[in-house]
Amino acid sequence: LGSIVSEASYLSTVTENTLQLVQLSNTAQPPARQWESPEEIVGTVLARVRKRDPERRITSTVQAGLPLIKADPVLLAQLVDNLLDNALKYSTGAIELTVDEGSESEGDPLPLLRLTVKDSGPQIPVDKYETIFAPYARGDQSGPRGAGLGLALCRAIAESHQGRLTVASRFDVGETGEGNVFTLTLPIEAQQPGGMQP
Repeated sequence: LGSIVSEASYLSTVTENTLQLVQLSNTAQPPARQWESPEEIVGTVLARVRKRDPERRITSTVQAGLPLIKADPVLLAQLVDNLLDNALKYSTGAIELTVDEGSESEGDPLPLLRLTVKDSGPQIPVDKYETIFAPYARGDQSGPRGAGLGLALCRAIAESHQGRLTVASRFDVGETGEGNVFTLTLPIEAQQPGGMQP
């Protein structure tokens, strides 16, 4: 029974990723976006993912009072779910999820929502930083099985929201230890609902 549940879950994920990637790749129409709370989307995903994380390896830090963002909540939740699922598959230690407000670089006035997932898995080679986001690409062929669609879909969802999804090693971002850092940045609208300011 456990094997049946595991296989059904795997096939469901592959099918969902495939359909979403095809839809995003073959339409010029952007997804319908509405005002959403980042905290609610992340909280919903964490509640679901923690059922696959009995050891509670995922720790989360979400900045209080984050502004709303314009997003498709289903797609954005799928992006975060895929990133955390990958981290669980390839990491043996702690996984850190952080959501805060930041900017692309120092001196950049445009506010951004920044979501990072730091894993403790094998370091991705620098020459693979872009190719791992290609459909059917897999960074570690000897690792857990997968169709190589999860990260491709994550990148497609980020771009459909005028955002960016990148990867770097922990060393690249000034940290010690083995592991990778996936960073999603999404624009924050200057005019918030009800006249609120970010």
